Amino acid sequence: MQSISGPSLPKLTKDTRPLGCLHCGTNEHVAIESIESLPPHPGELQVMVGYVCRKCQGNYQHSARFRDVAAVLNRSRSLEGLLRFAGQYFHCGEPMPVVGTNTKSIYASLSTDEPGEDAAAVNVGTTVLRCQCGFQLEVPD
Repeated sequence: MQSISGPSLPKLTKDTRPLGCLHCGTNEHVAIESIESLPPHPGELQVMVGYVCRKCQGNYQHSARFRDVAAVLNRSRSLEGLLRFAGQYFHCGEPMPVVGTNTKSIYASLSTDEPGEDAAAVNVGTTVLRCQCGFQLEVPD
């Protein structure tokens, strides 16, 4: 059996499999897409988890210890209090609804000189999300 290394990965046992990409050998690039409860069982709490490796695009679904799933979800890679899960953003424990769209202009100079005629502007469409507490987030479309 191949072992997986990476942050927060426990050793493999015959009862559980840690979250991680078998190809990349780590859980560093894991993005959890689904979590489902399992019927009651003896021992540690386990869930059925589905995830993708953002590096190699490997897809996985298997049972895993709940604490291992929580460790991956709790890694701080975004703003404090903001969770991205299954394509949605959560703040204050609830999904943030879409409240509008916007277009942002990004200026990109083609040289290191002062902006001139060779300047290029790129327009990026964004989606505006707002939490019930007033926190607002703008993400690219």
